Amino acid sequence: MSEHERTDRRVLWREANPKAYAELKRTWEVIGHSSVLMVLSLSLIGTSLTLGYLRWPGWLETSARLGASGAAVGCGAIGLWRLVRALFRSVRAVFRTRRRGAEGKAQGETVEESVPEAAPAAAS
Repeated sequence: MSEHERTDRRVLWREANPKAYAELKRTWEVIGHSSVLMVLSLSLIGTSLTLGYLRWPGWLETSARLGASGAAVGCGAIGLWRLVRALFRSVRAVFRTRRRGAEGKAQGETVEESVPEAAPAAAS
């Protein structure tokens, strides 16, 4: 008998799959951090473009623009890498959960058949 049939309560997916839920929750946190890095990257690009309007000596302007552009590329690359990696991990966790659920149902049938036989042996 399943949990749903015993308690007359619908089992939530996150309660039935705590590891996959934790991985998805972590994914949303990483998405938030990656979004912050992407916004920082865009603001650094804007800073780099704005530096062109200031009247600085040529080498100082070039150095500042290269620094801001390099930082923008770095933040964007790190943010994108973390985002792609987190999404890949969450998709993998969902597939793993579905596979384990299918295996668990197949194993659950054999376990339910063997439980009545094991119960009298344990009682004696």
